Amino acid sequence: MIITIDGTASSGKSTITKQLSKVLKMPMLTTGSIYRAITLKVLNNKIDYTDDNKLKEMLKNTKLRSQYSGDGTIIYLDDQICEKDQLGSPIVSNTTPLIACKPFVREFVRKIQRETAKNSKDIIVEGRDIGTVVFPNADFKFFIDASLEERAKRRMKEYQKNNPNITLKEVIKDLDKRDKEDEHRDISPLVKAVDAILIDTTAIAAEEAVEMMIKYIKK
Repeated sequence: MIITIDGTASSGKSTITKQLSKVLKMPMLTTGSIYRAITLKVLNNKIDYTDDNKLKEMLKNTKLRSQYSGDGTIIYLDDQICEKDQLGSPIVSNTTPLIACKPFVREFVRKIQRETAKNSKDIIVEGRDIGTVVFPNADFKFFIDASLEERAKRRMKEYQKNNPNITLKEVIKDLDKRDKEDEHRDISPLVKAVDAILIDTTAIAAEEAVEMMIKYIKK
C-alpha cells in the first residue's frame, strides 16, 4: 500500500507523516529531506547550481539513500548521515527550490523514491508532487495545507535556532516567495491531486489531522 502526503511548506506534512507512520506501523519517506541533502552538498562544495553541467556531474558522483529508523527517515549522503539541523537551516531551505525545480534533479530524486517504495511492501511518502507525478496511482492521497500566517509562525520557530532576531514579517515574505516558486514552476508544480483529500491544519493539531486520515483510510 502506498500513501502519499503532499502540501505546502510548513503546513505540518513531515510531523503528520511521522505520526501516521507510527500509528499504521508503516515506513515513511520524506522527499524534502532528499532535495535538501542535494542542496547541502552543493553548498558545502561551493558548486554553481546555475550551471546544469556542473550539477549533473555532481549528481553522477552522489550516493544518496534513505533509511527508515522508526522515528523518521535518516538520509545518507555519500555514506554520511545528514544532520537535521543542517537540512533545516535557512540557507538550505531557501536554496532548495532553486535546485529542486530542475528536471534532471527531480528525475534523480524520483528514482530514489520509486526504488525505496519498490523495496517496501507498504510506505508513506511525503512531498510536493508525490500524488500527482511520482505515485499517481497511490492507494490513498492527502494534501496538507494551512494559512500563510500560521505556517510562517511554525517556520519561524525553526529559523530562530540559527537567527533569533528574525521577524514574522520576514518569514511570511520568505514563505510566500517559496509558495509562488512551488506553484508556478514549469516542472511538477505544487497542486492538489484531483483525488486527494484536503486536510487544513490551520486550527488543528497534527494528532487531529492524523485521526482524520485514519478514519478515511479505514473507510
